[in-house]
Amino acid sequence: MQTKDLLILANQQAYALTMPLLEDLRTAPLVPPMPGGNHAHWVLGHLLVSEGNFLTMMRGGEHPFATLQTQFGGKSTPDATGASYRSFDELLAELKTQHQAIMSFLETLTEADLDRSSSSCPPGFEGFFGTWRHVLLMRPMHWMTHRGQLADSRRAAGREPLIA
Repeated sequence: MQTKDLLILANQQAYALTMPLLEDLRTAPLVPPMPGGNHAHWVLGHLLVSEGNFLTMMRGGEHPFATLQTQFGGKSTPDATGASYRSFDELLAELKTQHQAIMSFLETLTEADLDRSSSSCPPGFEGFFGTWRHVLLMRPMHWMTHRGQLADSRRAAGREPLIA
């Protein structure tokens, strides 16, 4: 098995484990996992902005979700009312589209491609985003970090775990 195969598996599994929680939280998108925590609507927007970051690090060019950066990017804080956010369903549909685009892109890569240097790695984060391989490993890890917040939001909303 090659690294690419593991990256495909990790990215598919992170998506498969996270999306049911996002889908379920459509009806409770603003319930935080704890007071001041990241509610599902913010997590959804944040994942979408991050998808743009990952693509930009690999392909370069303009960030496709730059307009969402101030609301959902790093160091942003959730708006407890969500009043200024695009609709949950709109963001969710876009996240699904972006996931498919990244997976299609990943499928085309060779092992040598995975060692290409990232075009816009933040200084000091080379161990996380220095190569395309790093970016495509950090992506599912990032999804799983936020999956935990979504699981906690579901519990705060009084829902039972989806997976015991």
